[in-house]
Amino acid sequence: MSMSFFEIFPTFKEAPYSYIIVPIMLVSSVIGFYHKPYFHALLLHPYEVYRGKRLHTILTSAFVHRNWFHLLFNCIAVQGLLYDVYGNLRQERGLFYADLVTPILTIAIIAIPNIAQIWKERMNFLFTSVGASGLSFGLFGFSFLFFPLQEIDHLFIPLIKNASQYWLYVSIIIVLLSFVKQLRINRTLHIIGYLIGSLLALLVRNESLFEFIDAFSGQFQILRN
Repeated sequence: MSMSFFEIFPTFKEAPYSYIIVPIMLVSSVIGFYHKPYFHALLLHPYEVYRGKRLHTILTSAFVHRNWFHLLFNCIAVQGLLYDVYGNLRQERGLFYADLVTPILTIAIIAIPNIAQIWKERMNFLFTSVGASGLSFGLFGFSFLFFPLQEIDHLFIPLIKNASQYWLYVSIIIVLLSFVKQLRINRTLHIIGYLIGSLLALLVRNESLFEFIDAFSGQFQILRN
């Protein structure tokens, strides 16, 4: 029996920014793989940006990647998570709010971690950065904490019962992986992106902060008893 595309994936109306950003990211990155002047024009070079040059790369560096694995992981993550973020905002505040706030959040989650990188690496002439990993991890953080009490049953970790506990688990994994030098991952971008996305979720939906506290206070009460 044949199955239409939109029976598996969301429609454009349900995930407009996913269908705008991910194809741009995909096409731009593929161009960068084979046309190095284009790649170098978009990558982030903190040494130069800190000195007032190549300011556009604070955003454009998210649209080029170093390899196919890096690209495909971010495309899949951004596609699904932007759909989730847009749907949550639409459910909570309505269509107009979701249409307005989703691109603002996307820009903030790309730009703020990159600005932090610029400050950290401002004296390192050799450091460059590309990819949408900061956006991916930021969207993870936002999705986990927008509805912190949402029930999540994890097959391998029985203590995880809701989204806030899963957020903590992922936080620990990200920090631990940051110490594995062989992975050659951008530690600063991942951690700051994740925290910025999490903070934005708490700011956009104020109730989330109290629900986040309640989630852990309840867990501590169980452990105490």
